[in-house]
Amino acid sequence: MPNPSPLEPPPRTWPWRPLLPPLLAVVICMLAGVGALAALGYPPAEVLRAVATKVLWHPNPSLRLVAWANVLQYATPILLTGLAVTVAFRASVWNIGAQGQYLAGAIAANVVGAFLGAPAVVTIPALLIAGIGAGSMVAMIAAVLDWWRKVPVVLSTLLLNFIVIELLRYLIVGPLRDPGAIVRTRELLPGAQIPVLGEMRLQPGFFAAILAAAVVWFILRQTTFGFRLRVVGENPVAARFAGISVPRVSLATLAFSGALAGLAGGLEISGVRHELVFSDADSGYGFTGIAVALLGRLNPVGVIAAALFFGLLRACFFALEIEARVPSVTGLALQGLVIVLMLVLTQPTMVRKFLGRRKGSS
Repeated sequence: MPNPSPLEPPPRTWPWRPLLPPLLAVVICMLAGVGALAALGYPPAEVLRAVATKVLWHPNPSLRLVAWANVLQYATPILLTGLAVTVAFRASVWNIGAQGQYLAGAIAANVVGAFLGAPAVVTIPALLIAGIGAGSMVAMIAAVLDWWRKVPVVLSTLLLNFIVIELLRYLIVGPLRDPGAIVRTRELLPGAQIPVLGEMRLQPGFFAAILAAAVVWFILRQTTFGFRLRVVGENPVAARFAGISVPRVSLATLAFSGALAGLAGGLEISGVRHELVFSDADSGYGFTGIAVALLGRLNPVGVIAAALFFGLLRACFFALEIEARVPSVTGLALQGLVIVLMLVLTQPTMVRKFLGRRKGSS
């Protein structure tokens, strides 16, 4: 086939064509979810009505805004853990410990918020800084183990999740236990709780997560550190020949990644939870962040869109649990099904690349 003449205008392309695969994937996943619920005995009409009237477009305008705010609230920790995984994966550092780093940030924020009786202008920043520091420290343990004893990061970050979970359980029944209860930590003092905005009851943490996404984009694209991070991720051997210290970049990358996950924990405990219970160990935000990062193609803008989708998905299943009596276990299983389908339909190449590199690093 002859090449087109340089004088000929380029063929017209549909500007929204890149959006077609993810949109089709969303439709297929929704149909698969409704079909799975129908197979379990839940009428599709009842399922769709619950989603439409309780999440997408509530008949009451005030409750409609609250429902949308809930979607943003659910998306906030997922967005931050997705950014944490994105930063690490861009450097080929397979951080599977965002869940533990998120919990470490929540624990540190809980300690500061429950005992620091200072004004909110002091307590809230201190609480968030503590969460960022705790998440970063947990992630750097994996970097030190990799440098000192050649322990694979994918293994150490995974096992650190369980260590932080056991620490949380110890604190709930031990030093951080609420004197009036036996299954939760001390509640944050009023000055440590981030207030909601307006009648919509919107959590300001979502705007902090959007700002974090902008910072991640700027660092990856406009800074020397971001350039070195991307070079190490593409070819660590070439990075060494170029004079880049790969262990130092890996340490800084894991510290940055853990800080983002720790920030997610701090914002969640200060803006939403105000205390920790045993079930927080199974929140799954860190593991969902892996799917969000892959679905967003390790791009901060794509991660925002993917996090909003998963926030909407979580809101839908919460509504189905109340309106259609769908068990929470069934909802979690269907969320997992949708996550797998979204990755297979939109990112088959990236999934194979991730699994291949992970196998090679083990």
